[in-house]
This record gives sequence, C-alpha cells and structure tokens, in this order.
Amino acid sequence: MRLLQRFVLVGLLALLSNVATAADQAMIVLDASGSMWGQIDGKPKLQIAREALATVLEGVPADMELGLIAYGHREKGNCKDIELIVEPAAGTGPAIAQAAAKMKFLGKTPLTASVKQAAEVLRYTEEKATVILITDGLENCNADPCALGAELASQGIDFTAHVVGFDLTDAEGKQVACLAEKTGGKYLAASNADQLRAALLSTVIEPTKKAEPEAKKEEPLVLPKATLTPDETVSIGDDVQVSWTGPNAEHDYIDIVPHDYKDTHGELSYTYTKDGSPLSVRAPGKPGEYKVRYIWRGTDDKRHVLAEAALPVTDSEVALVAPSTVQAGSFVPVTWKGPANEGDYIDLVPQGFKRTGGELSYAYTGEKPEIELRAPAKPGNFEIRYVLKAPDKKRVLATVPLEVTEAVATLSIPETIEAGAVLPVFWTGPAGEKDYVDLVPADHKRIGGELTYFYTASSEDGETGELTVPTKPGPYLVRYVLRGSGADSVIASQPFTVTAAEASVKAPESVQAGSKFEVEWTGPAGEKDYIDLVPADHKRIGGEITYFYTKSLEAGEPGELKAPTKAGQYLVRYVLRGSGADSVLASQPFTITAAEASVKAPESIEAGSKFEVEWTGPAGEKDYIDLVPADHKRIGGEITYFYTKPLEAGEPGELKAPTKAGQYLVRYVLKGSGAGSVIASQPFTITAAEASVKAPESVEAGSKFEVEWTGPAGEKDYIDLVPADHKRIGGEITYFYTKPLETGEPGELKAPTKAGQYLVRYVLKGSGSGSVIASQPFTVTAAEASVKVPDSVEAGSKFEVTWTGPAGDKDYIDLVPADHKRVGGHITYFEPKSLDAGEPGEMKAPTKAGQYLVRYVLKGSGPGSVIATHPFKVTAAD
Repeated sequence: MRLLQRFVLVGLLALLSNVATAADQAMIVLDASGSMWGQIDGKPKLQIAREALATVLEGVPADMELGLIAYGHREKGNCKDIELIVEPAAGTGPAIAQAAAKMKFLGKTPLTASVKQAAEVLRYTEEKATVILITDGLENCNADPCALGAELASQGIDFTAHVVGFDLTDAEGKQVACLAEKTGGKYLAASNADQLRAALLSTVIEPTKKAEPEAKKEEPLVLPKATLTPDETVSIGDDVQVSWTGPNAEHDYIDIVPHDYKDTHGELSYTYTKDGSPLSVRAPGKPGEYKVRYIWRGTDDKRHVLAEAALPVTDSEVALVAPSTVQAGSFVPVTWKGPANEGDYIDLVPQGFKRTGGELSYAYTGEKPEIELRAPAKPGNFEIRYVLKAPDKKRVLATVPLEVTEAVATLSIPETIEAGAVLPVFWTGPAGEKDYVDLVPADHKRIGGELTYFYTASSEDGETGELTVPTKPGPYLVRYVLRGSGADSVIASQPFTVTAAEASVKAPESVQAGSKFEVEWTGPAGEKDYIDLVPADHKRIGGEITYFYTKSLEAGEPGELKAPTKAGQYLVRYVLRGSGADSVLASQPFTITAAEASVKAPESIEAGSKFEVEWTGPAGEKDYIDLVPADHKRIGGEITYFYTKPLEAGEPGELKAPTKAGQYLVRYVLKGSGAGSVIASQPFTITAAEASVKAPESVEAGSKFEVEWTGPAGEKDYIDLVPADHKRIGGEITYFYTKPLETGEPGELKAPTKAGQYLVRYVLKGSGSGSVIASQPFTVTAAEASVKVPDSVEAGSKFEVTWTGPAGDKDYIDLVPADHKRVGGHITYFEPKSLDAGEPGEMKAPTKAGQYLVRYVLKGSGPGSVIATHPFKVTAAD
C-alpha cells in the first residue's frame, strides 16, 4: 500500500516536474466517479488520490500554472457532470488540494470529454499544453479516448496527455493508455506494487538531470527480435494457431488486425504471450486480408510492433464467431452462419461432449445472425456448436472452443454511511440475469436472508445501483452474488460501517383535540422516513394515529399533524425507515386537551321539513353536525349532516328532518386523527306531516286527469300513481313534484293504458327514505276505439283508415304483419291527435303481399296497449 502511494506521488511529481521545466500550463483531470470508492489494499482509491495530490502539490514550482477539472463529483448518472474547478494559474496548489479534499465521488466516467475540455481550457491549438488524467475506470459515456488522443495530437501545437490508472487490468489499461500514446505521454499503471515500481523507474525523469548540460543523451531504444508463424488456412471465427519467438515480457501479446492497420490499440482479438508457443488467437467473423502482430511494451512504456505475418481469412458456409474467453455466468455473444433450417440451434457443452442433447445452454438459429448463450457458473473448458436438425438425426456442423474463467466482480461504496440513508453502489461483474448485489450484517455467511438487494440486470447504466441502509448502526457487507447453474456464490464483497442517525422533533406542549398543529423537526429525511403521532404508551412501529413523510418537505420546513379527538397524553416521533427493522430516532410527549362545542335546534319539527341548527365548536376541516335517531350511539350511519368548516363564525347550518316521526338527536362530531367523537348533542322531536290527495273515482285508460292535493310541498315531495297493491317507495308508473305548483294548484297525471285498480299517493321526501303520508284509490277503465280499412289493398298503394278512439297525446294507428304481437316495430303509422274528429288517416301498403293488421295503440303512463285491430290483405301489384 505504501509502495503504491509512493509510486503515485513520485509519478505525479515526475510528470508535473517535466511540465514545470518546459514552463507550460497543465491541467489535472481527476476521476471523481463513484467507482473511486473502491479499495486497493483496504484503502479507498479516492483517499489515495487526495493524499497523492496534497503531497505532490507541495512540491510544485511557484511559477507553474496548474488547474483542476473533475468529473462525476456532483450527481449520479450524468455524463455532462464535468467542471473546471480551479483555473490554470501560478500558486494554485493549495486550492487544488483543498478542492480534492472536499470533493464528493458520485457519478459516471466521461473521461474523454473531460480531457477534451481540459485541452480547450489550455488553448492547446495555440500553446503548449499538458493534461494529467487520474482515473480508476474506463470511458462509459459513449466516447472514444483513442480517437480523441489522435485528434488532440494532430490539432495541438505541442499537446501531451499522461494517464495514471488505478486498479485497472491489463485489458482495461490498454483502452486508456492509447490516449497517452497518441500524444507522446506516459501511462502509469497502479495495479500492484511490482508494476508500480517498474512504471516509476521508466517514467520519472528528474528536472535537474534534464537541466545539466553535461548530461548524456538517452540511448536509442533497441527493439528486440520476434517471429510469427500463423496457420496458413483460416476460416472466419476459427482459432488461429500461432507459433512465435520474442522477448515474452509481462505485457507482450499477439493480436489480429486488418492488413493496413497501424495503431497498437483497437485490435480485433489478442492473446498474451505468457500462454506460450504456439498459442490461439480467434479469427474475425468477416473474410478478408488481416495480419498477426507481436506487440511489445518497451522500456519507454510504449507499445511497439516487433513482427507481423499476413493472415488471409476465408469465408465458410458454416461458421461460429464467439469470444475465446468469457467469465463464468456471463452472456456469450455468438455470430453464426449455417443452413438455418427449422430446428437448427447453437449450443454450449463441456469440451469433448459428443451427444446432441443435454446441452448447458442453447438458442435456435432463427432469422437473426446473432444469438446469446449463458456461460456456466463453473469455470472450465467448453465448446460452442452448430447443431443441424436433419430428417434422420442431429449433426454437429461446426465447433469452436470456449474457455470459461472465474467470474470477477468489484464493488465500490463509501466506507461509512448514516443509518437509513441510500447507499450508492458502483459495481462491475458478469451481470447475469439473476445476479444481484445484496446488503447483509458483517457476520452473515450464507446466501439468502439479505436485508435488501438489487438485480444487476435491472441497472439502467450497467454499473450502478442503490441499497437502503439499515436503521441499526454497525458493520455490514455489500456482496455481489453470482447466480448460475449449480450453487450461488459470493464473488465480491465490500465492508462498510453504518453510523447512528440523529433527529429531533418539537411540538406544542398542549394541543386541543381535533386541531391541526405544526411539528418542527431535523433528521435524515430518508425517502420513507416519517413523523407520527401515537398514544404515550404506544411502543411499536406502526399503528400510528396519523403521520407525515419528511421527504416531501423542504429543509427546515415544519410538518403538520392533526390531533386525535380523544384528550390524553401522546407522543410525536421521528421514525427512521431503512432495510431491516425501523427505528424511533426522536420523540416528544405532549397533551391533547378536550374540545368544546354546543348545538341548538327547535324542540319539535315537522317530518320532512328543513330547520336551522345553531352551533359553536372548533369548526375543524372535517367536523360536522349530524342528525341521528335518539338511540343511535356510533359515529357514522347518520340520516343527514352538514360540515361546519364552510360556515362563517356564528352562521347556523341547515338540516332536513326525516319523514318518520319520533325522537332524534342533533350532534357535533369532532373529526381529528383516528376515530371521530361526539362532543355536543341535543334531543328533539319530529312530528308527523299531514297531506291529502283527491282524484276522480274513475278515469279512462290513457287519459289525463287532475289531482287536488294538500301537504308540506317539500323540495323533493311528489305525488305518484301506482298499482293498488304497490307497497314500496319508487317504481311508480308516473308522478309530479309538488314544489313547482302554487298553493291549491292541482297537478296532472296520465292514466296507464291497462284497466284496473290504482292508487294516487303523496310521497314525503326528507332525510333518509321517503314516506307515503296520503293516498286515494281509483279505477282506470278500459278505453274504446275502432279501426276500419278495405279488406284488400294492392301492394305499395295508399289507402284510408277510418277510426274512433281517445286520440291521446301519443296514441297512434299502425300497420304490422298479421302475426306481429308486440307494441312497436310497426311498418308505418299515423297519430290520431293530428287529425280532426272523424277525419280518416292515410297509410301506404307494404310492397310485399300477405296478411296484415291495422291497430289502434293507446299510449298512457307505462307501456302502450292495442285496443282495436282490423285485419286486411295486401295483394301483389300488377
């Protein structure tokens, strides 16, 4: 650990010293992404970076112009989170160190855009400029650092980019080293002590040595010799066997690139020489001219091509193009060529597996030339096969080997976090469909029983997730759990400490029942934290009377609670919610005092009438005054009510008496948190209402008749007509409201078309159900009518209909087929009402010959009735 830190310090000093000697401007670009919470030898990378910067900046020459840009330090998931924090100027060392010490580490890694912004601030197209990038991760904002390096090198006056890599693998380092190589800079890998020591020796150049005139010139770099002998015949997707000789240094590798490719990055595939000679390199999936190269990382910390050999890659009718190596549990992308018959599939089997069946994973070829297979959770050697489903049997047409290596994952999280807070997790790993990252106590050993978790596949950006921290302080672990075939396994874990959260609540010492009051509070304001109100002896979390969430309030903004209606001793509590059990962080006792109210109504009221209620009371938002039977004890189920809140102080409310005479109560109901309470009541009497109805003793069916009446004429009172045996309120044949009529003015009803015994009733409508307070029976007599038409009519011709009958408002004479029974659905009709007495009506015969009827249809209250008919014949027209 000390060697690592010393190396970073010396490397930075060397780079900055080189800058100082040339008297250029320089910009440090600092990775402040969330992955910097990851650790090297138990120490967070962000701490190493801070300490390295603080130390190196103490030795920066006073006249050196140095600035600082950071990325990922202000918000999560934002690729535009790049900020120039310190402008390049002399004497900025303390400001840069202070800025780094206060910096948060939160977001993504837009390193390419950050380096470009740094170059632009330094006016790289006009002046000499140097950028020093310190990063622990790869570009993840859809940009190409290698392309940027080439652009800056070609457009800059004298631009150099140095890259310091934290905890990057060789493969990862290659992807950012090109930024330095393209611009003539250095890449310093800080992965382990040996690599750091070697990098230190090769990159640190003391300014004093450069300044000495008698210093010897550096010896030119001598490239070692190497040879390459690849397979002569190679098809797309094949493993190319390459025999080689060369220095076989730690970072040497053999790659495949297009035949005219010059760069020492962006290769199509590669294999490190440490695998021995011969080794395998996977051929590309497109036929063409390629070459195999031996790449040596020299003592100048740059990559050099030591040898090349031509590699023609031919097409194939059946081919599988897939990675040669993948991590356990990850997805394997496969591009294929083949017959694509129905039932053909690509499978994954153990190496040497002969059967066509029993595969570990498979996918049908279908129409798309790319499929995915799931690698086993257990490392080993496997094969990917194209299986043809022939009429006789299945056959394997092509096979490529696949090495499945141990799954590797990393987790980066803060060392400490407050109880109940949301913990940002930055992760890398196979990201299998069912892989997850969980949070468990530090001594939790088994898979399962976690406090909380998230699936890696659900991560929107494929590298971050969030976990809610437990409410209980102490040591915990975040773990990456790999789920595949076989047993699940923890492939990475990171310890952290949950510290105690603090909160306070402040409410009035005494509050009136049912009233609203403010609660001042401080606390974490977690997403689900809340402040509740409970009885003083309430111990558990949950079952609160009322509550509010703290998250919805601005910092320092008090919340509001409503007191219960029952006087007594209570508590206001701050409840912290995290993963696991919730906790009460703070509480304050207070007293709820009884509320006072009064109600006053007339001692006696006629049934169905309206009356005023005078009242006093708190007039809370949901307080109301109701009317109930005298023996009604519970809250709710009232006959009628009004809210006190909309009324002015001293303004009486109005209720409507029920229609049933008897003893009743008017009550003031206080509504607070929890159940309502009756805090005032007054008994009163409802007296029976009187009414009368008078109609003719006998009425012809379908005719209109007057009804004389007396009664309360309430707003919804009405007089209806029902069959004599009709008992219930509602379902009447017809009715009229009494309210619109003048006193003594009779109303009008229309008799039904069916003869029989009926009732006219006065229905009193008050609060609750209506009541019949007067009725009179009467008789509806049958109506008489006649219709006469010619016995025979030619189809389509017009003919006259002679008729007699009531000629009611909606009566009509229609024409229907002889077998037509129902009212309605006629072929044609006319209304007698529109004709003078004795005047015949006219109809037009249907075009179809046959037997028909002309009918007189009486329309009264209820359905119509046929009271006269005449059959006739329609003959075919000539």
